[in-house]
Amino acid sequence: MMAVMAEVGVVGALDHVRDLTEIGRYGVMSTPALVINGKVKAVGSVPPRAKLKAWIVQAA
Repeated sequence: MMAVMAEVGVVGALDHVRDLTEIGRYGVMSTPALVINGKVKAVGSVPPRAKLKAWIVQAA
């Protein structure tokens, strides 16, 4: 994920959350999951690199 952020020139923080209570706050019941700026973007699979880039650029 950091590599994708670097590719599109976005600087930001990345947290790897393992606490099930915190994960559950987003309504996520399976992993992996991706949350960008508080919004759940993907659950249950790793999205394609192009989709990650689009989400990161949109959120920046």
